[in-house]
Amino acid sequence: MWRDDGAGSQIAEALQDCPGLHAIDGGMVPENHFEKVVQTRPDTILMIDAGDFGGAPGELRLLQPDEVALSGLSTHAGSANMLAQYLNARCGAKVGLLAIQPGDVSEGEQLSPAVAAAMDGLVKELLEGVGAGHARDVLR
Repeated sequence: MWRDDGAGSQIAEALQDCPGLHAIDGGMVPENHFEKVVQTRPDTILMIDAGDFGGAPGELRLLQPDEVALSGLSTHAGSANMLAQYLNARCGAKVGLLAIQPGDVSEGEQLSPAVAAAMDGLVKELLEGVGAGHARDVLR
């Protein structure tokens, strides 16, 4: 794939067995996984994806879907705003996007060192947050 563009997939894989959390890897076409998301009946959805917002490699930025709008932040066919609106309409969930500033999107599978370090910290925080019962507060 394209190195740091796979950060969201790697996070989904790392969180796969976390109790109380449904981690779904949307891959290159997240729209193909929406029914699986809707079936979990979530009240909060956090989409995690690489996106160039001009930050330092590995920097994380929590965005509301309307902040992304049609900016082309994502490498996917649908904009984050459109995807979030659809999910909100289908299940009433609050939806946010955690964007990860890529450092290297050249061909390859390994994350760049800066993004790998950020992902390790993020996975740890998400596991601690869900374990402490704070999953619903993440988008407040």
